[in-house]
Amino acid sequence: MKFTDFDVPKQAFIYAAIHLLANSLQTVGDKLDPTISSKQWFLLVTISKFTELREAPPNIGDIATGLGTSRQNIKKMANILEQREFLKLEKDKNDLRSIRLFLTDQCKDYFQSREQRDNEYLERIFRGIEEDTLATLCSGMGKLIENLDTLLEDSIHAER
Repeated sequence: MKFTDFDVPKQAFIYAAIHLLANSLQTVGDKLDPTISSKQWFLLVTISKFTELREAPPNIGDIATGLGTSRQNIKKMANILEQREFLKLEKDKNDLRSIRLFLTDQCKDYFQSREQRDNEYLERIFRGIEEDTLATLCSGMGKLIENLDTLLEDSIHAER
């Protein structure tokens, strides 16, 4: 029996499907390339996009907030990626408590070398899904992220 065979309310189905998709994406992504894990890939992509948008390298706190995880988790992954020469960690010149994350040339070359494979992977995941369905999915996922951000903020304020 597959998960999709269960008769559950739409909200419960979506909630469970998100977890199932996250696990499956990580499993498949980790098998795609032994060089880095899918979580490391996502961290590096996030650093790249943040750098493009802000025209400055992010710090560990920026990325932790953006990914909804702890600074300690980002620091641990960043240290591993620095050892593998994908990242360079530097103390901020204006705030020595802040550590900035820089993509190395090796990292940029690595992503360029796998660009076609990544595009094919995404195409296979979304094969057969019409553009209007993708737009609706993007809108719904965006709203879910907003709602979760609000829940997180509410829980932080409740703890104080």
